[in-house]
Amino acid sequence: MIQTKNFNPKSDPKLLCTCGHKDCDQRSVNQETLYKLQAVRCWLNMPMTITSGGRCPNHPNEVHRTKPADHQNCIGVDVLYRSEKEKNLIMMYGVRAGFTAIAAGKNFVHLGNRPQLHLTTWSY
Repeated sequence: MIQTKNFNPKSDPKLLCTCGHKDCDQRSVNQETLYKLQAVRCWLNMPMTITSGGRCPNHPNEVHRTKPADHQNCIGVDVLYRSEKEKNLIMMYGVRAGFTAIAAGKNFVHLGNRPQLHLTTWSY
């Protein structure tokens, strides 16, 4: 089972696809991504709220894609932040943990574990 000390699809159902489609495979983020997320959690030293993890091709945020992105590839997770300081810490620790695709949304940070040597950043 994919899990770490603080993250588990059974206790964090948002790590799994939540689309509700009849053909949903309820995919989760992979173990390596979860290990990196756990490192961010340890450095942050406070609970983190997952808003999205794995997504199947039927998920409303994925159906428009011509090729799978981080969530569909089980290497992306979105984390809620409550302040500018928390957002910046999550992003900084994300880089330290080895995430290579990091973006800031209105109230969440996307952490992507892409197999690349460079850092990709953007905002929503």
